[in-house]
Amino acid sequence: MSSVDTSYTDSLRWEQNEGTKVPEDTGNKALQQEDFFALLTTQLAAQDPTNPTSNDEMISQMTNFTMADGISDLGNKFDTFTSQFSEFLENSSSSQTSNNALQASSMVGQTVLVESNEVPLFQFDEENYGMSGQLMMENGMNDIRVEVTDSSGKVVNTIEVGAVSEGPAGFYWDGLDADGNQMPSGLYTLNATGINPSSGERNDIKVGAYSSVNSVSFGSGNKLSLNLSGLGSFSMDDILEVAS
Repeated sequence: MSSVDTSYTDSLRWEQNEGTKVPEDTGNKALQQEDFFALLTTQLAAQDPTNPTSNDEMISQMTNFTMADGISDLGNKFDTFTSQFSEFLENSSSSQTSNNALQASSMVGQTVLVESNEVPLFQFDEENYGMSGQLMMENGMNDIRVEVTDSSGKVVNTIEVGAVSEGPAGFYWDGLDADGNQMPSGLYTLNATGINPSSGERNDIKVGAYSSVNSVSFGSGNKLSLNLSGLGSFSMDDILEVAS
């Protein structure tokens, strides 16, 4: 009995099968709402008529899918809101920085007051020197004294302010020491005290220094700084008063 060689026909069959192979679905495989209702319809059509799916179970399935779909939609909306809010904060921060820079630049050349125990003595011309500041107290004090100390720690003079009925109170020093000699311009440390009329005790008084704004600069993180003549760098928040 002769045998039939089927290798050729088998090869044709394999080529045909390969040609009709279903392409792999590489798209999004997540179930959508229409997919759920298609599955639900199929489930209802294929259920056992003698033992149908209960209404409670069907409602539970629909409720669970609706909740899952709603949570997913809420998450997408929250991501969008977060992105928009971050963009808003970035724009607001940039706008605030620009406004602060404009405000600070308008103060160049102005005389301002900052809290500082180091107060500069300025030389206005060949013969005239001067230092001005403020004693920052709320209530009145008696026998107010301001000791002026140079860079070596030596007390060069004491400014006698006397009694003040209410604070704050301004003071001025012409740069002369206790012997009437002219001191050089530069920074001097001031220590102010006064007698509290209620307790009779001598208390310390905070000192403020007047100086002019030479320039405005940006530090790290776009932080604005005012460069004060003879004092150095201060922030906008350090400015207590802008003198007229």
